[in-house]
Order: sequence, then C-alpha cells, then structure tokens
Amino acid sequence: MNQRQTALSILYRTIREESYSNLLMRRQLEKLEPIQRAFTTNLVNGVLRKYETLNAQFEDQIDRNTSLRLRIILSMAFYERYYLNEKDYVVNNEYVDLCSDKYERSFVNAILRRNMAFKEPEKEAAKADLPEWIYGLLKSQYDENELKQIVDTYQTIPSIYYRLNRKRCSYEDLKDLPIDIVNEEIFTSKQNLLYSDEMKQGMFYVQDLNSSSLYRHLDLEEGNTLLDVCSAPGSKLFNCLDVIEPQNAYANDLHEKRVELIRKKAVTLGFEGVHYLNEDGRKLKDILDIHFDRILLDAPCSGLGVIGRKPDLKFHIQPEDLDELQVLQAELLRSLDPLLKKDGILLYSTCTLNKKENSRQISRFLKENDSYILMEEDTILNGMGDCFYYAKLKKVK
Repeated sequence: MNQRQTALSILYRTIREESYSNLLMRRQLEKLEPIQRAFTTNLVNGVLRKYETLNAQFEDQIDRNTSLRLRIILSMAFYERYYLNEKDYVVNNEYVDLCSDKYERSFVNAILRRNMAFKEPEKEAAKADLPEWIYGLLKSQYDENELKQIVDTYQTIPSIYYRLNRKRCSYEDLKDLPIDIVNEEIFTSKQNLLYSDEMKQGMFYVQDLNSSSLYRHLDLEEGNTLLDVCSAPGSKLFNCLDVIEPQNAYANDLHEKRVELIRKKAVTLGFEGVHYLNEDGRKLKDILDIHFDRILLDAPCSGLGVIGRKPDLKFHIQPEDLDELQVLQAELLRSLDPLLKKDGILLYSTCTLNKKENSRQISRFLKENDSYILMEEDTILNGMGDCFYYAKLKKVK
C-alpha cells in the first residue's frame, strides 16, 4: 500500500466510520518509509482541515449517489493540486490509479481535467471549512473579530509544543537539540522530537502552549492537596507536580487504559507517588474521605477549541451531543463540592468554544450554589495554541 492509498484508507475510516485519524495514522504509518509518513500525515490532516472547500470544487458535478470513497479521492486530488502545488499530470495519474474500475477512472479523470482553476466556496461555512451547524453556533456566540480569530486558528497548521520537565533538566541540558524557546517552560522544534532519546528519558513532554498555562490559575502552594478529576492524558497534572509533591496529588480518569498511560508517563518523567483512581468522576465523593485544597475539572466537552489540531472532530461531534455533555458537566461540578475545603479553589476548564458548556454552565452553577464566588474567567483565542475556556471558583463557605 503506497502513501496515497494509506491516506485514502485513513480518511475513509475517519469520515465514514467516525474513527479518530491520529489513532489510525499511528498504526498505518508504521508500514511506510519515514519520508512517506510526513507526506501522508500532511495529506490526511490537510484534507480533513479543508474538506468543505475541497468538496466545493466539484459538488456541482456529482450527485447524491456518488460514493464517499470517490468524494474523498477527488478531495485528495484537489488538495494536492491547490495546496501542495503538485503538477496536474501527476495528480491525474495518481488519483485515477486509486479508482476501483473503468467507470470510476473515467469519472475522476473527467472531473480533474474539467476543473483547472480553484473555485472559492460560496457559503460562509464552506469558506471556514466547517459544517453549517458548527459555523452557525460560533457565529451566534462570538462577534465578527472573534469569529475570524477562531476560523484562522482552525485553518492554521498547529505547531507541536514541548514542555520542559524542570525536575529532570534545564534548557542547558537540551543545547544539542535544534529547539526554539517560547518561554521558560515551552519550546518548539523544526525537527520531530517525539522519538528522541531526550523525550524517552522524560526530559520533556508534548503539551499545547495555551494548555500549559492553565495550572497557574490553581494558585498552587507547596503542601497543597490536588484532585485532577478527568486527568488523561496527564499533562496538566504533570504541570502541577512542578509545585506540589506527587503523594499530594490524586489523578482520576473514567477509562482504565488512560489511567495506565498516565501512570507510565509519570514514571518516565520522575513523578512517582501519585494516587491513581479509575472512577466515574461523579462518584468520587462517595469513594474518597479526603478534602482537597485544589480541584481541577478539565471537563469532557465538544472539543470545538481544538479543531485546528484535530480536524476530524468536525465529523464526530453532532448537535445532539452538546446537550448530553452539558448535563454531564453540570453533574460533575455539583458532585465535587463535598470534596473541596473551605477557601479551596475549583478550576473548571474545557477545550470547547460553546458558551453553553463554558460561561453559561458556570453561571448556572453559581446561581445554584452560593458557596462559591467567581475569581477569574476567560476564553483563550490565542492563535499560537489551542482555544480553551477556564473559570476559577473559590469556595467561601
């Protein structure tokens, strides 16, 4: 299977079967040569990111009976032509070869030869490369400048950010690596460091630039106890362990496999002694007999803030999912009150931009519970990293 066949397989399963592209790529890319992996990754993520615009190039020349597989082949071909500047004859030859029979080959060849110029999509949602319902939701909740900033973030290929493990090393210890320092904790690199010896030794780990700053709003002090309710993949927990001792931290996640991944990563990073739990966060109040100084609830959400990094989310999340998530978020918030000490801090965060899951969720919680005051609240739209929301609540009685 060559690189384009691999990309087609990943895209089809992502869009048709609602599988996650990053998990599929992790398995499929092992079968390719290193130089092919970069091209395949770029092609898959590029098509997912620009899918609506790519479909707009040929949607008036197909009908409802055109198979999803053919739509994806055409989208891949137009992506290579217009975004990777591949030569027309190469695009035609490669994608005609991906077709299953004589009819498909003739059909794809005709459309590619007929469409030699890029066509700007007519609909606003298509221009933003978003499903109509997501674009409409964002447009109803954000002003024009904010909406443009969000769309720009979605359409920008995100950098991989790495966070320094300050308990293991300093930047001086990484002087032989080609890194670009962003701040005292975060750096990037033009090279892929995911398989480097330094990362295997726990000298740094992957974390988004904006996400890495969240722990600061917990106002952690040495000796504080912390409950991380939905801890996977663990990076926010590891941030906190720069300040508090691992034995004062409790990390919980609903999924056992994710708990094990956090545990293994913590060992690699040198954070041994964390208490691990594998429970429904809503039931922790019935299991734990400890009161915490700080609670971090990075709540399950619709993920609308990370579509730039995970463009396949556009194909997974549906409008009805948002209502179910809001119920779960509210239940989690209410359930944690018995576990927090007076004068303790509850930090609620999501990686979505849906205000019903964010500011409106917190407003409802505060109306129902007068034991809390809102200390800080913000939606981060910084284009350098993922978008996210946080609210810092203090328990005053």
